[in-house]
Amino acid sequence: MVRWISGLAVVLAATVANAQPVDPYAPSPPPAKAPPTPAPPAPAPGPALGAPQPAAQDPVLSEQVATALVARAQELIEAKIWIDAKQLAVEALVKSPNGPSSAHAKAIIKQANTALGIAEPAPQDTVKITDDKLPEPGPAEPAPPVDTVVHTSRAGLVHGALYGGLIGATIGSFIGKNEASGAVPIGIGLGAVGALAGNYAARKLDADPAQIRTVGAGTVWGGVIGGMFAGTVQGANGGEVSGSGVMVGASIGATLGGLLTISLAKDHRLTTGDVALVDTFAGMGTLGGLTIGMLMQPAQREAYTLNAALGATAGVIVGYVAGPQTNTTERRMLRVAGLSLAGGAVPFLLYAGIHDKHATWDERLTGGLASLGLVGGAWLGFYLTRDMDEGMDVNTFKHKDADDAPAAVIDRHSSGRWALGGVGVTPLSPQLSQDQGLAVSLLGGAW
Repeated sequence: MVRWISGLAVVLAATVANAQPVDPYAPSPPPAKAPPTPAPPAPAPGPALGAPQPAAQDPVLSEQVATALVARAQELIEAKIWIDAKQLAVEALVKSPNGPSSAHAKAIIKQANTALGIAEPAPQDTVKITDDKLPEPGPAEPAPPVDTVVHTSRAGLVHGALYGGLIGATIGSFIGKNEASGAVPIGIGLGAVGALAGNYAARKLDADPAQIRTVGAGTVWGGVIGGMFAGTVQGANGGEVSGSGVMVGASIGATLGGLLTISLAKDHRLTTGDVALVDTFAGMGTLGGLTIGMLMQPAQREAYTLNAALGATAGVIVGYVAGPQTNTTERRMLRVAGLSLAGGAVPFLLYAGIHDKHATWDERLTGGLASLGLVGGAWLGFYLTRDMDEGMDVNTFKHKDADDAPAAVIDRHSSGRWALGGVGVTPLSPQLSQDQGLAVSLLGGAW
């Protein structure tokens, strides 16, 4: 009973205490302590000593990129596109400031600055400055003249010498006691004159390398085709072939070839890579015509030169049509032509071991294998160099090409562009034949 009364007293006391009013004069309670600030997270541990570091930029790859940029910048310099050429050269220096291509890049920048009229600041002698005033810069020394057509003039020299020498040899073959006695000295003399004239014309006309090489290819292959065709005509049916007659045919062909390609050069139709493709295919066609002649063993030996003339003509046409549609630089085509020549030459090693002067099977076999070797070597060259100089064979001159030729395998449009067309099949005209049939157009053109 006593324990129950004590418990009741404690409860009542607690209740009374909670019901009492707050004393306004009592001291304020101390402020509550702020929760402790969490410690900042510990920094992530760095790479341990000896741990692999991020790979630096590959200097070999950088130099390859810089070399490609410098090569493209040189092409732009030759085309007189100064600002873009300088930009590519600066990017090449950023990629490889001290590599083998850096010297060429600096030379391109200097050449572009000179052409743009940007004078390089003259170096100041800071050792002789003794007061707080900088010396006034003196007049800038004029930059040395830069030959912006060095490659063009070189091409003009070569092709001018070849054409002049051919004309001189043709004239001389009618003058001396015999054909050689007059052709050699006059050919050398006019060859020197032609070289000087070609160099002068290249500078005077401000022609770029692609223009000069376009006309040069026309004179070279025109001369080859004309000379072989003249020999074929002279020697047919037991006729006598003369050197002067072949020279006349070559001179006429070279002149006509040069005149026909002048319009292409004026319109910048071909790049130097396109011309290299034309040269490669024309050379393959010429050699292929001779090797196919070995395979055929014709009754008249003039068929060899006729085959070669037709092969060269076909090679020029195919190269001209395919050149603007492909990526072919001079460097790439040099390798393609070399492999094609090697493929055609290897069978002649076999011919030396199997030659039989009383039979023709050995020549037929060698000719067939050599013809296949020319084509196979060219295919291998194109395959091995498929990624070489990608995107560098670019014609910077824009053309408005018409597309108005009738349907045919080979088209000539009114803008002067030749191209591979399609197969145009039309019903056979009753005026040509009473029989029903279809006709396929091989050549179509618009003017």
